Amino acid sequence: MSDTDYDSDVPSTSTGAARGNKLPALQIKNMWASYKVRDKLRTVEQCIAFSEQNGLMLRTKLCTTHRTPMAIYGMGSADLGSFRCRKGPCRTKSSVSRAKGTWFENAKISLPHIFYMMHCYSGHYTQSQVKLENYVEGPCLSSRKITDWYNYCWEEVVYYQLEKEEHGAKIGGPGKIVQIDGSKFGKRKFNKGRRVEGHWVLGMIEDGSEDIRLEECPDNVRSTEVLIPLIQKHVAESTTIRTDFWKAYDCLPSYGYEYQKVNHSDPDNPFVAPDGTHTQRIESQWRVVKRVFQKDNYNNTANFADIIVEFLWRKSIENNRQDPFEKLIEAVKHTYKP
Repeated sequence: MSDTDYDSDVPSTSTGAARGNKLPALQIKNMWASYKVRDKLRTVEQCIAFSEQNGLMLRTKLCTTHRTPMAIYGMGSADLGSFRCRKGPCRTKSSVSRAKGTWFENAKISLPHIFYMMHCYSGHYTQSQVKLENYVEGPCLSSRKITDWYNYCWEEVVYYQLEKEEHGAKIGGPGKIVQIDGSKFGKRKFNKGRRVEGHWVLGMIEDGSEDIRLEECPDNVRSTEVLIPLIQKHVAESTTIRTDFWKAYDCLPSYGYEYQKVNHSDPDNPFVAPDGTHTQRIESQWRVVKRVFQKDNYNNTANFADIIVEFLWRKSIENNRQDPFEKLIEAVKHTYKP
């Protein structure tokens, strides 16, 4: 992923198009998503219909007593309405809000604003962009509301991605090569010298694949006891693993892996071993990943591990040329099943 490709992850207005610049495919995709959100999710009625079609809200609900569809009452300009059965003894029972158990329960902003915030988060808008490009009628969103809804979206993404990683396929396998390297994220103490304060991260990538795996090293420890379980979590047995000379990797053959390493302290060729072993691909990823984290000021956050998870979610969407707004809806539906 080049630096130019990542810049296109943050969509904005169409000034670039007006100047006649050729826009990257991902930015064009985001602009189309923005158009669809503005056109299809501007009113409460449109949002309700969209929610029903996409499984975010029930269209019908059966009465537990009569096993027949309940009627919807009280749906107005700012209310999703409630389900209520009007048969026999059910007439005196309380209605059930359509928002109960959904992504919209207890929301303090309108449905159009909720979908607008979801679009902004998925498109990686800054707070200033959120306020500048807001098309929804009604009170402007405060910085606090924007932060709250970004956090709600972020929590769903992290939970969804972690579940996906836990039950997803591993990289590597017989005949496959996976390069592994560690790198520290943070800043130099007093902005000088070689000492970096921050977080150690283990990176893994299979040759011929864009599927990068990242794991924060707990307590910044890079011992065998820490690194081997992280590798086993992501890399299938019988994989040929390539690393540098860090001692914690030496026991990899004992865990069912083929093992090759390159000595970065070799004065003749610190990059490629005599047998051709190298870790240049995973090492080249660090510059790109660190640029993203530095740009968004993520390097020293307390929830650094979860920030890594969000990054991997966005990276997967980019690699697979998917719509981030649709993938966020998928993540929300993973948690909220009305």
